[in-house]
Amino acid sequence: MPTLGLEMEMAIADRATGRSHAVGPFFRTLQAVKAARGERADLQEIDGRDIAVLTPGILSSLDNAFNNLESSIGPVEAGPGNLAELERRVRGELDAVCASLDREGATILNLSEHPNLPVDDAHYRRIRAPKPIYDYWNGTRGWNHAAGIDAKAQNSPSTGVDCADAVRALNTLLALSPALIALFANSPFEAGRPTGRKENRLTLWPRMFGGSVFPGDRALHSPPQQPFRDLADHFTWMFGPGTVMQCVPTGRQTAYKTLRDLYHIDAEPCLLDFLTAPGWSGRCIASGAESTVVPAMHHVEFLQFAGFLDARIRFRFRDGAFEVEEFLSAMSRPGGVEALFAERLDCCYMEGRAAGANFPDRELADLPDGRVADSVVISPSALQAGLLRNLGEAWRLAASIPWEALPALREAAIRDGLDGEAGEVALKPLCARLVEVAGRGLEAEEQWMLAYPLEVLRSGLTGADRALRDYERLSGTPGERTLAVAQTRAILWPPAGNPVPDRPGERFGTMGAPAFS
Repeated sequence: MPTLGLEMEMAIADRATGRSHAVGPFFRTLQAVKAARGERADLQEIDGRDIAVLTPGILSSLDNAFNNLESSIGPVEAGPGNLAELERRVRGELDAVCASLDREGATILNLSEHPNLPVDDAHYRRIRAPKPIYDYWNGTRGWNHAAGIDAKAQNSPSTGVDCADAVRALNTLLALSPALIALFANSPFEAGRPTGRKENRLTLWPRMFGGSVFPGDRALHSPPQQPFRDLADHFTWMFGPGTVMQCVPTGRQTAYKTLRDLYHIDAEPCLLDFLTAPGWSGRCIASGAESTVVPAMHHVEFLQFAGFLDARIRFRFRDGAFEVEEFLSAMSRPGGVEALFAERLDCCYMEGRAAGANFPDRELADLPDGRVADSVVISPSALQAGLLRNLGEAWRLAASIPWEALPALREAAIRDGLDGEAGEVALKPLCARLVEVAGRGLEAEEQWMLAYPLEVLRSGLTGADRALRDYERLSGTPGERTLAVAQTRAILWPPAGNPVPDRPGERFGTMGAPAFS
């Protein structure tokens, strides 16, 4: 069984009003809560502002702003029961986060974007996390980082894969991402009004990159015209001609958002060209100081975030000498990078980015089956783990979708959720097939974790559908109604259900279909 992890993003609101809430003493409170549980809890800050608490195996921090928390959980090592262990850690993290938010009158919303947060530049500057790379993105690259400042939030599972399977896993998740978008759609509002989309969150990328100074940036949130052939093809798409490399450190680092000593290369090469020269002149994004940057393999490792697809290949190199020339030589041979990385990587995993943030709320907790509320947060991890453990069948399902139809199918998922269709592909039956395939990749005692997507398929109601239904029942202005929806969509934690099913070995199927066997 592969290693597992989760990046859990959370839109934060004032419990009494539903308005977006930028956390205040939250991180010091969280540090105290975790310390009281007997955990080592280290506070982290930038420019005198608390931005994170680090405990063993969990980084509790910010995504883009103080109204959007993010908990990075894992890795949970491979082995029997590791999905249950991940769920246990997620549950413990939510216990601590919710207790800490409660002390400042705040809560997590069961929405993947705050429904009522008009943003101007002053508000953006006030609540944005103090991370130097955001000024670089806005200024040097011409991005619109403010497009995500209204707490657009995703549920991002990580699942380990072998290097040899990484590209097939990526192609599979990209092809099936419209189904994952549809199942977890949960953002039908923006700035106090309905948007006409079930998952408005995913309008982020074209808006963020639309004004980029470098045209290549605008291509890196859309899949290529055909599936990736191998890792060399993938790296050429992300780092090759037509792209301009992001700023980089001089030494080996991984925390790209929080570093100050990052250098924009004056000549603005693509990364693959950058690697071929002995050194380049660069300018520090924080101080403006000039320095010579010597290309190294840690720059490939550092810039692996540069693609913004619905799934990403992530990796970490083992310690020790690793020459750029080895990598460039491997890039010239079919399958060469896979063979090289099999020797050089400490880990390789898939990062899923299609599912919107969903959390248990009162309505879900009141359902007769307590597993529905209990499984909401862990279900994207269970689906991705099941698909990748059952990669042969998952790939066959993905291959049944014409690759050229993916942009239209993805847009249909964003706009219409389960009701979307493009060409001959309808999303609701595709979602049902996806859950069946993933279910066959899970152990019997893990299958309760699919209760939430099964309930979505049974009822035909995603989080977005339930929010829109509530909005239509309310009276008042659009702004008043969206805030009222936010108040009703506060997380209910702990949920009223049971943390594990009453019958751990029970198998259950989708839409009245046979069990996952």
